[in-house]
Amino acid sequence: MSGLERVMQVTSFKRRKPDLAETPAPVDDETAPEPRGHGIALALGGGAARGWAHIGALHALDEAGLHIDMIAGTSIGALVGGCYLAGKLDELEKFARSLSRRRMLGLLDIQFVGSGLFGGMRLTRELEAHMRGIQIEDLPRTFVAVATEISTGHEIWLTHGDLTVAMRASYSLPGIFEPVECNGRTLVDGALVNPVPVSVCRAHEQPRVVAINLNYDIFGRSGVVKHGAPRAEMNVRATDTSSKPQRKKNPEQPVRLGITGVMVESYNIIQDRISRARLAGDPPDYSLHPRLSDIGLADFHRASEAIDRGYEATMERLPDIQRLAEMV
Repeated sequence: MSGLERVMQVTSFKRRKPDLAETPAPVDDETAPEPRGHGIALALGGGAARGWAHIGALHALDEAGLHIDMIAGTSIGALVGGCYLAGKLDELEKFARSLSRRRMLGLLDIQFVGSGLFGGMRLTRELEAHMRGIQIEDLPRTFVAVATEISTGHEIWLTHGDLTVAMRASYSLPGIFEPVECNGRTLVDGALVNPVPVSVCRAHEQPRVVAINLNYDIFGRSGVVKHGAPRAEMNVRATDTSSKPQRKKNPEQPVRLGITGVMVESYNIIQDRISRARLAGDPPDYSLHPRLSDIGLADFHRASEAIDRGYEATMERLPDIQRLAEMV
């Protein structure tokens, strides 16, 4: 059984018919060797606002003339990858760089009922204004958006159908955006199961896979620390207000987080740990790690910084990627 058959998909996989311009000219000599490949497959990881770095990375690859055979994207990686293959990357970049805190709030329709804090319909209308009617199977290269089925935990690969719906499903962060109903399945953010979808590229038999991991420098090596809970007698003294004990202030006492802060940091940990586990089992041929640890998940207004860092990180590693692309 192939890798594609082992993964739950929304509907059956359809092979895209090549355009005439892509069809190779016939070769008279049947013994002529196949041409050397010069393409790569990209696994664009999730990371919310940090994902604007994917835009800069794609610009750098385009400037170098590197051919991209396939893109598999999770969460904002699916958004950027889908817009790139649809020829709408410049429009997405213009939109991202125009974001401010005020405009971001204007795009998010807050709701107090339903299954998400934001309905997301204003953001959806912004996408559809540029990409209405575009189907995944009509894109010039293979594209897969990764989502998660909320009722089963299945990893869902969206391989055809409406591109905007597929991207929305992939970045539908639970509790923030409403889940997306898709052919009888309720889908949420793909980063819950596959934050950096290298395995998707491998299942499509891509020999040269470059991963862009947006969360690599968030927690360092994520070590294990032996620790202890406070002793019972200390807790009693701490709660006894009558004696008012004088306790020494701890300079290393952690800062208290609000509800939003706890949610964001928890999501960071989940993505970091799952990414490490998945990439250890199915590593890419090359990884890019833009330095984005100071950009929060909700810092969409810092798009210019993220885009520039993605571009710079890719340009620094461009010789290595070019050598990989030239391998047979």
